[in-house]
Amino acid sequence: MSQEELLGFTGLRGGESVTRDQMQTATDKLTATGLFTDVRFSFDGQTLTFELKPSPGVVPVQYESFPWWDDKALNAAVAARVPLFHGALYPGGPMRDQVSAALTALLAAKGVQARVSTAPVGDANGDQVAILYRIDAPPVVVESFRIYDYSGVWTQPLQALEKATAGEKFEGSMRDKLADQVRAVYGSQGFIDMTMTPPAFGAPHVADGKVLVPATASITSEGGQYRVAGLHLVGDLFMSQEQFAQRAKLHPGDVANPDVWKQMREMIAAPYRTHGYIDAKIDAVPVLDRAGHTVDYTITVQSGPVYHMGKLTVVNLNDRQKAEVMPYWQMREGDAFNTDLIPKFMADYHKSRAEQLQSIRGWAFDAKWSGNKDTHSVDVVLTFTPPAQ
Repeated sequence: MSQEELLGFTGLRGGESVTRDQMQTATDKLTATGLFTDVRFSFDGQTLTFELKPSPGVVPVQYESFPWWDDKALNAAVAARVPLFHGALYPGGPMRDQVSAALTALLAAKGVQARVSTAPVGDANGDQVAILYRIDAPPVVVESFRIYDYSGVWTQPLQALEKATAGEKFEGSMRDKLADQVRAVYGSQGFIDMTMTPPAFGAPHVADGKVLVPATASITSEGGQYRVAGLHLVGDLFMSQEQFAQRAKLHPGDVANPDVWKQMREMIAAPYRTHGYIDAKIDAVPVLDRAGHTVDYTITVQSGPVYHMGKLTVVNLNDRQKAEVMPYWQMREGDAFNTDLIPKFMADYHKSRAEQLQSIRGWAFDAKWSGNKDTHSVDVVLTFTPPAQ
């Protein structure tokens, strides 16, 4: 933010006289944005100086279903309507609603009477790292997806993809999603170096109470079919090379299918996730021989330390409810931390106990956990929230 922008926001003007009440009003106005944790001013009779401390709670804005603009253009359009907005805001401040109002107005200018909502975006530790804006109504969907410039052998699977895509909910990641779906068609037959234009979106229009977005893409090169040259597993291993070869769904000479390769990576990762290795790093590097149309796969594992179950905190359950629910919790303090047991906990409860005997029937459940890199322990917070009355 520039000096001129901040000064204009306060309503003060250089060269004009100013009262202490005006200085305080400007300070309060800057503080109310939530962009700053501390705003102070000093005046020596001639120069008015503001000291601003940026808020660490400011998070970037993300957009999910605004096909008329890309993120950069939409940020600029919102900034023209919301003072001090530069693609980020403090979620607890007034700017959140101001951005919603700006987006609603921008949509109205396109002839769309929309309801815009926000949602927090969290990281693995449950900390908010962004705020998401999306159109709740009317629904925004893909009208059609047309793929061009492919050879006849691909007609059936690509036309099936086009048909399946029509009517899908339009999301902020739709461009990448459509491209990945096309690559998956080619990749399933080993054509892993196929290239294409990024999916492009046509002008959205409203029909039958929906915002319809047409999409197109073109194949620029289909490439050639690749086969597996070799598979290698190295590092801190839970299985031998022989066990890996037996369980692997790809073998030398097979068509190089990226989806099967991802399944193999998950097969290798699962034992680390269930034995406390929450810092395990699994790097999978495919090396392509473009001349010979082969690919050599190497997976390297760095397991890191074993983490153990630490403190367990249960929120919003009384003693009777805890006695009903917590017997299904299988991790005890000191056990190797197993991330898979967290969803299994509630699944076992609902499966084993008749619905009419569930005192938390209809309650929302959320689990957050954080690992301590010094003690290698993991504290877990289980939060149960009753349905709104």
